[in-house]
Amino acid sequence: MRSRGALLGIVLTAAAVLWAAAPAFAGSSDDDCLACHGDSGLKTDLGRSLYVDSSAFGASIHGEAGMACVDCHADLKKLEDFPHAAKLRPVDCASCHEDASAAVRESIHGRPHDGDKPIIVQCKDCHGAHDIRPAKDTLSHTSAMNIPDTCLGCHLERVQTKRGAGFAGRYKESDHYRALSQAGLSLSATCLSCHGGHSVRPVDDPRSKVSRRNIIRTCGECHTGIERDYLEGVHGKDYVKGVQDVPVCTDCHSEHDIRSPEDLDSGVYATKVAGVCARCHDNETMARQYGLRTSRLKTFSASYHGTASKFGEVKVANCSSCHGHHGIRPSSDPLSSVSPANLAATCGTCHPGAGENFSKGKVHVVSEKTENRWGYTVKIVYIVVIAGLISVFLAFIAADLFRRMRTRWKH
Repeated sequence: MRSRGALLGIVLTAAAVLWAAAPAFAGSSDDDCLACHGDSGLKTDLGRSLYVDSSAFGASIHGEAGMACVDCHADLKKLEDFPHAAKLRPVDCASCHEDASAAVRESIHGRPHDGDKPIIVQCKDCHGAHDIRPAKDTLSHTSAMNIPDTCLGCHLERVQTKRGAGFAGRYKESDHYRALSQAGLSLSATCLSCHGGHSVRPVDDPRSKVSRRNIIRTCGECHTGIERDYLEGVHGKDYVKGVQDVPVCTDCHSEHDIRSPEDLDSGVYATKVAGVCARCHDNETMARQYGLRTSRLKTFSASYHGTASKFGEVKVANCSSCHGHHGIRPSSDPLSSVSPANLAATCGTCHPGAGENFSKGKVHVVSEKTENRWGYTVKIVYIVVIAGLISVFLAFIAADLFRRMRTRWKH
């Protein structure tokens, strides 16, 4: 029994010595890899750099976890593979990150697209290669502060869409990006906030976060109060019913170039609001289908409010001043700002002291002759008086010119 125990001890000791003497490439050290890849001038025949910054890798999430090169480059685990072949198999991140990889494969990034030049987004395109850091790290490619540049690295150059490469780039003109880059608010909306991370899907996919069926919920993740008001309004109620033509956030505010209403270039700037609303409310096809009144823009433009707005007056009332912004309700709703009971208070926000009689005046008057007889009468009298005065002045000028010419002929 003692001889057997001694023999076993000798075998275990020999195995330990052999394992310790094995080349570092097979186990715990990356020195063999860095002997070549630590050279900043190492490149392929096509000029692609093969340099690995050991300090960047050491500070990465993989380096801090104690992972070695061979943990990712799995086809190098055999001792006889050193020195390795010129071309290795791509790193398979799914061996550790199966859920994320599966989501990417089903997303628009995992499907070949862009016509004759298939583009498949790889993990390293977004996360980096040897310098991968957690998303909360400000140096990470996928941190809130850096994700716009990471995404636009492809969407401004490699990806061609029907709206052009500049469509995605307009995000950098938005208030969301301004809050991120200038104010440092990492909570501001980024590409990931709206489109998601690994499960990015095209807008026409019902599962996409930016599809018409989901966009209200997506924007509501940050704009909770606005989402509530919208869903309680006439637009939101139709949205819940599945009406496809009802306006959603992006119809009024656009997709990427979202700006403050006080910004002159905003789609909902005070003097542009009427035009935005008119896209639906002056559409005769939609009016017939949903029983809407037409000529809303025409009748508004003919009013004092509309005339002043066309000349650039931003303090004059527009559609949202009377009907509200997101929680728009029909006039039959007691909570509506244009219900008969609330109309005087609504007018009073611009016209202090406005009473019930003041609020009886109509803005959207299609036929003045039938809907506002007194106003129509005053308008006719006004036109007649002005025309008469102009006629008298013209007659006086003509008579004076005739007298001057006659006097000139006599002399």
